[in-house]
Amino acid sequence: MKRAAGRTGHEIFWRSPWGALPVLLVNGRIRAITLDPRESHSAPPSLNQGPLGPIRTSADLSRLMKRVTQGTATAREITAACDLSGSTDFERKVFEALAKVRRGRVISYGELAAAAGSPRAARAVGSALGKNPIPILLPCHRVVASKGIGGYGGSANRGWRPAGQDPIAFKRALLAREGVQVR
Repeated sequence: MKRAAGRTGHEIFWRSPWGALPVLLVNGRIRAITLDPRESHSAPPSLNQGPLGPIRTSADLSRLMKRVTQGTATAREITAACDLSGSTDFERKVFEALAKVRRGRVISYGELAAAAGSPRAARAVGSALGKNPIPILLPCHRVVASKGIGGYGGSANRGWRPAGQDPIAFKRALLAREGVQVR
């Protein structure tokens, strides 16, 4: 892995349980994680001049992601590591509420909408989750429909295959890894 630097935007790879996944770091924060290792990110043309985030090296990224996948990272740690500058205010509220959903738990789209301060916006929550730039770190796989699994990755017909699986099968596998079974 490459060393992360100060006020820069660049791609490194996280050695995930599903293979090496591209991660875009901007100013020490994660702007994107791609579930398809064949895709890559390019640094944005203008960099956020806000305070530097906690990810200074690839080792920092590995430690955080290990804590996330083990369920020991706090919502505060997760949101501090995220660069959501490309998200709308509503999306940011959804992602911040999503960061609080603990490993081994699920929440419905409606419940997440309420937690984000917009209790009647379940469909808009689904749309926001379809744009989630930082899957796994922001655990959209933990959001389910009131009567079943719901979607994953924007749609099952996008063509990408995380870990070589259909997106819904991957969502089920992520949840099963956390001890959650959803029909």
